[in-house]
Order: sequence, then C-alpha cells, then structure tokens
Amino acid sequence: MARVPLVREATEADFERLTKLDLSYTVGERYLDLERSGSEPELSFSMRWRKGAARERVYDTLTVDGLRDALRKNTDAFFVAEVDGVIAGYEMIVMQQSHHAAAQITDLAVHRAARRGGAGRALVAAAATWARDRGLRAVWASPRGEAGDTIDFYLSAGFRVSGLSDRWNTNADDGEGLQTLYMYLELG
Repeated sequence: MARVPLVREATEADFERLTKLDLSYTVGERYLDLERSGSEPELSFSMRWRKGAARERVYDTLTVDGLRDALRKNTDAFFVAEVDGVIAGYEMIVMQQSHHAAAQITDLAVHRAARRGGAGRALVAAAATWARDRGLRAVWASPRGEAGDTIDFYLSAGFRVSGLSDRWNTNADDGEGLQTLYMYLELG
C-alpha cells in the first residue's frame, strides 16, 4: 500500500538529509523545442515536442549552508515532503516582488527513488494552500523545455502554459539561454 506523503515546513534539522537526495533526472529523450522566427519587433514562436538522445542531469547540488541561506533570506516558504519519516523531496516558494497576486515555485525536487509516489503532488498542493491562505490568485513555475517529464507533471497537476522564453538565464538579449516555459496554476 502506497504511503501518503506528509508535507511540513523545512527546518535546519532537515538540511543534512536534504543534501543526500538524488536529484538526477533524464532530459532530452522527449523535450519541448521552442523556435523563434522573424525579427524585432515582430517575432513568432512555436513549440514542438521532439525526441532526442537521453542524457542525465542533476537538478541541484544542495549544501547545508545554501539551504540555510535559502531558509533565512531567499524564500517565503520552504517545505519538505516525508514518506514514513524519510524526506522524499522539497520545494521553495517566493511571492513575486512585482506584484503580490502570485507565488512562484522556485525549486521543486523529489528524490529519484521516490518519484511517482505522490510527493511532488503533495508539495504542489502545499504551495497552492500556502498561496491561497495569503490571498494570492495563482502559483507559477518555470520548467525547462528539455524536461518533458517535468512539463507533463505540471500539466497533470492543473498548470497551464502561459508563456515561454528562449533567453532564460542569459544576460544578453541575443544570447543562447535555457528554453523555459512559464506555467501557472489558477487558484480561483
């Protein structure tokens, strides 16, 4: 019988265990290709699912100091999901500085062995509850186009695609960046 994940606020006592999570994932096997055409100011974008060569990536390398900084300075909410007392994943949330109508999931990761066990859904539900309790209208996330499984997860959790960027994480307007979707969950 599958166990229901328990979601709670993260504490410093969790940090050492969080650094042990396997945050590797497979990308590229099925990915969303974002194509830009035209010239400024009239640009067109298209999105297509493509198949490619699968490769392994690591979402993040967590350190106790980095988690401590995130808990104290960089997040408005920091949750962990546990299954039978074992941490299965975590999520960090910030309220948007430009407006207070939405919360952003800046990090959501589940230990590789715990995936498809409900921890990710429980964390998203906690984000929605947290945002709703603060009078926010939506929760948004920005998965990379190369992460087809992550995009599918957010879609299955009720998120909708609201935009895209082919220049994410670059300081140059014409530089190659990470192809990224903007997805939101309306809280109604």
